[in-house]
Amino acid sequence: MWNKLVEAHRFLILCLLLTVYAEVCQSSGFFEVQLISVENPSGRLLSGDCCDSEGGEADGSCGPDECDTYFRVCLKEYQLEVKTGGSCTYGLEITKVIGGNTFQFRGAQKGGHDTGKIVIPFQFSWPQDYTLIVEAWDKDNDTHSSGDELLIERSIYKGKINPGEEKQTVEYRSHIATIKYTIRLRCDEHYYGIRCNIVCRPRNDYFGHYVCDQFGKRHCMEGWKGEDCKTAICKQGCSPTHGTCDIPGTCK
Repeated sequence: MWNKLVEAHRFLILCLLLTVYAEVCQSSGFFEVQLISVENPSGRLLSGDCCDSEGGEADGSCGPDECDTYFRVCLKEYQLEVKTGGSCTYGLEITKVIGGNTFQFRGAQKGGHDTGKIVIPFQFSWPQDYTLIVEAWDKDNDTHSSGDELLIERSIYKGKINPGEEKQTVEYRSHIATIKYTIRLRCDEHYYGIRCNIVCRPRNDYFGHYVCDQFGKRHCMEGWKGEDCKTAICKQGCSPTHGTCDIPGTCK
């Protein structure tokens, strides 16, 4: 009998450790960029050259071969003077080729389109302040190209953002191209707070009986009380001295 109790106790401890480990290993949230539209009517690079260097015509316009546009999104710490090089300390995502000179993602503003959505997960307490660099590039099989030779446009946006469902719209215009996109920050499931660092996972088992509100605060289920909602509320009239219960609404 004693051995069975010891084994049961060890099993419960193991389950608790696995639960805590799973919560720690999950990322705490993600930064989302949803592309809405790109307008590059002339099909040019930031340098003024044509995306297709061999497609220029005598009148100075670019040929029919359009840019092969892909995006590089860099998220880093807030910088007063932004350095476009260096490490993307909060995360980096690079898309495949998703369009030509001018294109748009219909329904993106209403949240009904996943194409053009770029998600950067993070596994740290969100600092609120950030720098976002969204770059449009021309894909070229010429391996001799280097530096910013194939850069179409670069949008730099920085500030403060808190988690939420609402999206912020950013529109960057230049003499070369216009890029429009939305941004938002969201906590992962079971993570709460302005830094996505409050963990609350609803449960109804040996370790507690509670649900979580929008702020990540625990609320005991009906029939339970205590810090972890592990204490059953006994049947009304149950003696506080001689009565006890393991199941709500009972008394022994």
